[in-house]
Amino acid sequence: MNGVLGERRGSQQRAYATLGALLDRAGAEQLPVISWTITDGGSGPTLVGECNATDPIQRQDDFEVWRHALGAEAWPNGLRREGRVHLHAATTNEEGVVINIAADVFDEET
Repeated sequence: MNGVLGERRGSQQRAYATLGALLDRAGAEQLPVISWTITDGGSGPTLVGECNATDPIQRQDDFEVWRHALGAEAWPNGLRREGRVHLHAATTNEEGVVINIAADVFDEET
């Protein structure tokens, strides 16, 4: 059991270090401020960046800026469901941390 817990703890520490590097980069490159979550759904260390600006155009712009900065692959046309489009892009860094960027745009905002 300690091996599994130690492995998960190590995964979270790698994600934490990656988040620190991303925040440093955001400051240096003037990238938009977005919300970050560290997760471990059993598939390894994952960071989720949520673009949640109040203005829907800004939200989409923040998504695109981060996507380009990370070289993340976007789902074509997003995922449409229940009156919204979920924009999603993902990449994996050299430490094996998956970095997801996401934004939701609701039909009434377009």
